[in-house]
Amino acid sequence: MTNPAATNSHAAFRAAQQFVSADRLHEAEAAYRRAVAADPEFHPAYHGLGLLAFRVGKLELATQLIGSAIALAPSVAIYHRDRGEICRRLGAKDEAEREARRASELAPNDPEAHYNLGLALADQERFADAIASYRRAIELDPRHGRAHNNLGSALEKLEDRAAAADAYRAAIAIDDAHMEAHNNLGSVLGWMGDVDGARRCYERALEIDPNSVSSHFNLSHMKRYESDDTAVPILEGLVKRAASLPETERIQLYFALGKMRDDLGDYARAFEAYATGNRLKAATIRHDEAGADRQLGNIIRTFTTTLIERLGSAGNPDPAPTFIVGMPRSGTSLMEQILASHPMVHGAGELKNLHRIVASTAAAAKKGPYPSFVESAAAEDLAVIGRRYADAVHDLAPDAERIVDKMPANFFYLGLIHLALPNAKIIHMVRDPMDSCLSCFTHLFSDTMEFTYDLATLGHYYVRYMKLMAHWRAVLPGSTVLDVRYADLVADVEGETRRVLDHMGLPWDDACLTFHDTERPVRTASLAQVRQPIYQSSVGGWRRFEKQLAPLMAIVEDYR
Repeated sequence: MTNPAATNSHAAFRAAQQFVSADRLHEAEAAYRRAVAADPEFHPAYHGLGLLAFRVGKLELATQLIGSAIALAPSVAIYHRDRGEICRRLGAKDEAEREARRASELAPNDPEAHYNLGLALADQERFADAIASYRRAIELDPRHGRAHNNLGSALEKLEDRAAAADAYRAAIAIDDAHMEAHNNLGSVLGWMGDVDGARRCYERALEIDPNSVSSHFNLSHMKRYESDDTAVPILEGLVKRAASLPETERIQLYFALGKMRDDLGDYARAFEAYATGNRLKAATIRHDEAGADRQLGNIIRTFTTTLIERLGSAGNPDPAPTFIVGMPRSGTSLMEQILASHPMVHGAGELKNLHRIVASTAAAAKKGPYPSFVESAAAEDLAVIGRRYADAVHDLAPDAERIVDKMPANFFYLGLIHLALPNAKIIHMVRDPMDSCLSCFTHLFSDTMEFTYDLATLGHYYVRYMKLMAHWRAVLPGSTVLDVRYADLVADVEGETRRVLDHMGLPWDDACLTFHDTERPVRTASLAQVRQPIYQSSVGGWRRFEKQLAPLMAIVEDYR
């Protein structure tokens, strides 16, 4: 015998689906509700209502409605899959993973279920697990372009960039109009040293979607805008709808806009765009100025002449480690690129090894964060730190005579470096604080760099850095650190490079003068610059914003 309630609910449900196909959402909602009214246990209607709520941005309601469908039919995989994706967008990471995992268990041959699980795992930064899920999705559907693309992203997070590039290329081979894959491939190629390839990728992404903010932002680092550039009206037009963009894209837009206006000589409006981008970025992070002052004081109190003499030079004598330190945007990348062109030198980039070793040593000592553990350390403890660091960098370049770590912030550790690696060479890049701080302020860094998004905070960071460098000069042997002024380097590349090589104990090599031809990974904001011959236009470049930078000048003028 026919069940009238079931008949009515199915009829209303079919009508709702037709309304959805016609994009008549209000009528679809009414039809779904008729289906529920006819049969309160008709779970597909709750699912349908949840998807409608999702479409109009009511994500909390969507999870509740699809949750009702799950309560009535817990073994329907797509309900778990969809609810998991909505939870992911709400930031409910654990719940998103549970739902996605349940969907993949209920439908083990559904590539979309495994893909969604990969997304949920990546959100938790469990990239190895995410990679396994993406690869399972690809096994089930080799033409799943989004899975290839996100596989690339996860591989990139684990620094397997060659494999990431292959994954992005696979996504593009499936669909050449996959804008995000082109954009992501550009990022990897840039890191690998293929600046021209990266540029082509970004340009292709913008052919597909001229309004791709991320692609405009990425390309802005690699080009100089002219007044007839088609990107000019597009970027200015995007500003009009900036409020509707996701937060990350809104920030990227203002930095790209600032670069464009800067190139065109519209300096007042360029600074306005930079300032807006920085203000938006600063609102997303926390910076502890008082904590930074305490850290400086603790380092200065800990690393006294007495401590340096007590611990002596009993660390690891390996001469290979070489450190380039300084403010961000002070010429550290340029110096590394010049040195990495020498056949006896490996440029390792901005390594986090030292920071990790120091953090793990401090944790094991249980005496608080750096520099607390150093006061009670024995010489052999410092030797262990030196061996751990040297082993890590030799794994990167076993045959290199010198291995360069250009993490600028290693200036915090110079006393520790001297004790743990007494034969390490330290090169300190010095740049006019106005140029260095402005260059920081006009760049959106990939890492947090939380001190760069406010001029006053930047200025205070610079002052702390200079105070600490003065302290190192006072307590360390005079030959420990070699100062290299950026302005002197760009004015006399050969002379300054010879001085640095002498400091490192290396012979001269003419390849250092053609550093811009050296192909190697460069993962910094200076990516495009180090592929160019020396130019001096950046010296004194801050003067184009002299009026706007007056508050910065008031803080740093005693250190120029």
